[in-house]
Amino acid sequence: MTSLTDLTQIWTDQESTSGKNVVKKQIDSIPALNCYIGLIGGTGARMFQLEMNITKSVHENFLRKFRGVEIQAIPLSNFKTEYTIILLDKELTEIFTMFIDDIIEKLSQVTESQQALTIINQRVNHWKMLFSRASGELLSFEKQRGLFGELYFLRLLLQNSSNYYEIIQSWRGAESSNQDFAKEKIAVEIKTTKANNLSVYISNEQQLDYTAWENLFLGLFSVTETTGRLNSLTGIIDEIKGLFNHDLELVREFETRLENAGVSREMIENYNDISYSVNNMKFFHIQDGFPVILRGNLQNDSIYNVKYQIDLSSCSSFEIPEEAVFKFFI
Repeated sequence: MTSLTDLTQIWTDQESTSGKNVVKKQIDSIPALNCYIGLIGGTGARMFQLEMNITKSVHENFLRKFRGVEIQAIPLSNFKTEYTIILLDKELTEIFTMFIDDIIEKLSQVTESQQALTIINQRVNHWKMLFSRASGELLSFEKQRGLFGELYFLRLLLQNSSNYYEIIQSWRGAESSNQDFAKEKIAVEIKTTKANNLSVYISNEQQLDYTAWENLFLGLFSVTETTGRLNSLTGIIDEIKGLFNHDLELVREFETRLENAGVSREMIENYNDISYSVNNMKFFHIQDGFPVILRGNLQNDSIYNVKYQIDLSSCSSFEIPEEAVFKFFI
């Protein structure tokens, strides 16, 4: 059985002998298939290759590119195809080695090319999220929760409005704005927490500065997180797209803003593991008397980027129903 150490040594030896050529070594622990560990000369990219005896082309679902890795299928003849997994990002060498070791282990008893392809695809689906996490490409759990809250409010706005494009353009959180939603002189900041208390963190002194707006609202969503797909980030993104009724312009605008928020179209399916259940939703009208730090009250220009915390349990007199927010905003 090939081990992690064996794989590393094979690739190290190939690096010293490859030059500009492609070099590869057959994997003995998969006796029924022609599988190879190789190195692409010139680029030095490490690869795993399966020579497949098939008479039809490889379906595009088995050729998905993911973070740091490319998958190719090159026909050699009418009956043989080279299916190759290539490491593009050398910084991910360690996790790529573990990934290929996992594939080799799963293929050790496989005797047929199509079955091998199915198993490899299953392992790709498992490992691609790990690659994204290793490279820092996935949002942190805290940012995922915050994005879900913004999308939850966005969906509420869309469900109560007929002007979808205007609502999508009002979503400013993806642009690193101080408020998540803004339209003319009205803004809404959304906070999402899994805690039972009503305490929220304010990022800076401008986030709840109501003097810059005719009306400024703070929305607080309390959520419970569980495993599952029902109310995941992927799920709510799909639901919002479904509201657009195949309007490609709206879909593109939404996907652009998602990408600015850190979720590319290729990565959407990787946010399907956490399910969010909104237990409580409160809105507060931020105005004179509300406990905030205002830029104009700091008295010294040298003081800025002030972070603070508010206990909203003492702000019930500023609480308003969600319908009132929609009336102002829509």
